[in-house]
Amino acid sequence: MSGSAVNDRLVVTLDALTRRPVNEPWGVRELAAEAHLSRSTVHRVLQALTECDLAAQTANATYSFGPRLRVLMDNVHRTHPLFCQARPLAEQLAATCDATILLSLYDPIRTEAFVALAAVPDGPLRYRLDPGKIIPLHAGAAGRAILAELGPEVLERLDLIAYTADTVTDRATLARSTRQSHQDGITISIGQHVALAAGVAAPLRVAGLTGAISATRLRHETTTEDLERFAVHVRNTVDEISRLAREAVPAAQHTAEPVSLTGRGVDERGSAADRLERLLTALATGAPLPTGGRALARLLSGNPATAARLLDAAYATGLAAPRDDQAQVGPLLLRWAASLGSLPSAGVIAAPVLEALAHETGETIGLTEYRPATRTAHMTTVVSGSKPIHYSLPTDTETPLAAGAAGKAILAFLPENTLSQLPLVMYTDNTPLDRTHISDDLRQVRERGWAQGDGERIADAFGIAVPYFINHSVAGSVTATIPRHQAEQLNIDDLIRRLAEAARTLTRLLSLQ
Repeated sequence: MSGSAVNDRLVVTLDALTRRPVNEPWGVRELAAEAHLSRSTVHRVLQALTECDLAAQTANATYSFGPRLRVLMDNVHRTHPLFCQARPLAEQLAATCDATILLSLYDPIRTEAFVALAAVPDGPLRYRLDPGKIIPLHAGAAGRAILAELGPEVLERLDLIAYTADTVTDRATLARSTRQSHQDGITISIGQHVALAAGVAAPLRVAGLTGAISATRLRHETTTEDLERFAVHVRNTVDEISRLAREAVPAAQHTAEPVSLTGRGVDERGSAADRLERLLTALATGAPLPTGGRALARLLSGNPATAARLLDAAYATGLAAPRDDQAQVGPLLLRWAASLGSLPSAGVIAAPVLEALAHETGETIGLTEYRPATRTAHMTTVVSGSKPIHYSLPTDTETPLAAGAAGKAILAFLPENTLSQLPLVMYTDNTPLDRTHISDDLRQVRERGWAQGDGERIADAFGIAVPYFINHSVAGSVTATIPRHQAEQLNIDDLIRRLAEAARTLTRLLSLQ
């Protein structure tokens, strides 16, 4: 099988995984039929993707998108201007118009459009299309606003399906209306895609992409005058998004091979799935990529010919798009990011790791996340132990950095002056309050890589914690909390080993560098 065919099949499989919610995983037989591939081929592809955490296998031998893909798509949300800059403007527009705001984008590879983000105002009955959903180009305000920017050759390729009695399916009529929309800079649609909806949209061109911003409400609550009034606000929002995108400082070029925290190796013997993961990671950082030569090969840890084939596959599938002699995030990757959404917490990724650790040890396992903006830590995820006597800990509680294993594992790897700026609060008789003593303890934590707390925050609790990192900076800790009277029965070395392994897994999954 050629390298190009392998790359294409990896992308097709990942695309199918992103189109299903995590609670509706694919069976191999079902996915093979969907992708028009043999079951043996799909099985091999899924195994390769699972090994690099782009896919995940369930207990029932079905498959969904993996934690690594979720992390990468979350980073696209954080770095791409159409997510990080457009979202607050869309939410403001939704409040102004009391309407559902969609940012939709065109995918030229598939000649279709999709919802990239949605802002829905509060209310008992609202128009809603979820991010990632495909929308027609010939029906509805958003699709037709995009079509008006694309020209007649795209119209000729469309299958003009009638979604409602008001859908225009005559090509000549559509051609005239899209020309008028292009001239007006605005498109109005009443009941053409969804019978009970009325909307207005304006085209958007940003970061090499074509799209539209639309405002839609229930048809029976909306007049033509409302839509004309919304049009002014929609156009102003398009102008503001375009301005912000132009002013965005270009991301730094990848000038050297990024430091790998994945532990997967960097030689040319890595699998095609490994190289695809590295390409997705590079694109997710938001920095433009080199398009050829040794620089691209170093980035993808392959030879120049292999790297070129992978980039060609990325262009052909829409994962990447060429722009100014560089490669950037393409429409397919943006659709994956839209479908998977942003991560509310590292706990979403950590939960399976914590559950496995709690099952192996029988102890209560917690994830503490550090928040640099407030210099605070919070235990966000807890998996209770299975032993007859175990600790039950609350979530979303602030964890002191200078007392207890979870906080000290984090504090040891923060800047040295952090301790001097922290208030020291007594929680128990064992809470350390002497800064020199705490500093010595933190030095030992750095040297051995784990922290211990013996009744420092909870009088009857004993804890061991290991820090995890994101892009070389401490991001939190994984903690085992044990009833103090059971501590002497523990195999401490084995527990530390298991905690460290879990922390390394989180570091690998959550880091991009």
